[in-house]
Amino acid sequence: MKNDTIAEIKELILDYDKFLVTGHIGPDGDSIGSILALKLALEQLGKVVEVVIADELPDCFSFLSSSTSIKEYDTELEVDFDLVFVLDCGTWDRIAEVEELVDEQIIVNLDHHSDNTYFGDYNFVKEVAATAELIYHLIEVTPQLDLNQDIATAIITALITDTGSFRYSNTTSRTHQIAAQLLEYDVDTAYISRQIFGTNSYENLKLRGQLLRNLQVDKSGKIAWMKISQELLDDVGTTLDDTAGIVNYPRSLEGAEVGLLFKEQASQEIKVSLRSNSYLPVNEVAHKFGGGGHARAAGCLIEDTLEQAEEKIITALAKALEKYSATV
Repeated sequence: MKNDTIAEIKELILDYDKFLVTGHIGPDGDSIGSILALKLALEQLGKVVEVVIADELPDCFSFLSSSTSIKEYDTELEVDFDLVFVLDCGTWDRIAEVEELVDEQIIVNLDHHSDNTYFGDYNFVKEVAATAELIYHLIEVTPQLDLNQDIATAIITALITDTGSFRYSNTTSRTHQIAAQLLEYDVDTAYISRQIFGTNSYENLKLRGQLLRNLQVDKSGKIAWMKISQELLDDVGTTLDDTAGIVNYPRSLEGAEVGLLFKEQASQEIKVSLRSNSYLPVNEVAHKFGGGGHARAAGCLIEDTLEQAEEKIITALAKALEKYSATV
């Protein structure tokens, strides 16, 4: 597993002309912000850049410049490129169907996950607050590139989302230094935060109310979780698109170490989001079920019923808590 240097990545963007930029399925702020910041930067060099992701762009990120250029994968889609940048993905399969577009082209893997598999022909992997920090670094070391308001807005959107508005433990002095530099470009962080966190549909608030009423906690008080079934979504009149950020409710429970959200995406297809507050590396639990992520934020997909997925994850977490509680 070779980790390349930022200088090598810089040479790639100067040497090639046609790029595909993509990110993970279920795109979040870091994925979208990093993708758009890199796209805008490459276009400063006169490069041809296509952006394709496997999912629809979440509405809350539609305010970002060039967001309308993001294409959702389709079997009829044809893209001409020499090199693909895969952003914010610990493994190759995280780009889902987009991999069908890639044949013999060069793969560049830029990511901040500790469990990254170094799947690229070139890899620049570093544990930082967000992948967007790596995009900032790339711009920083490339004299031909300049920060501007649109790029700065995309990068700070990524930082805000992946650090929980700079509240999470992944926030470092470097993160704050980058944010301070970005603010020099008249970035409106209040507006960004309103777009991402401050606007909820009636159905979204109704769903949150139902979930809070049905919040579950284990006997130790260390594990708190919520479950979203398709039946609940139908009753409320909403979709899974309205569930962003909900996992932070159980995580915020006083005394809880772990917060969970179980989402029934389809029959026998349960997405599990895991968050921890202090000492439990939830990515270790996610790995047991084919998932991954960070020590404090991870996820996995379980092909089972909602009830069975709940039982499996809670049992695994209880064992992990028993193991790690002894070290605290």
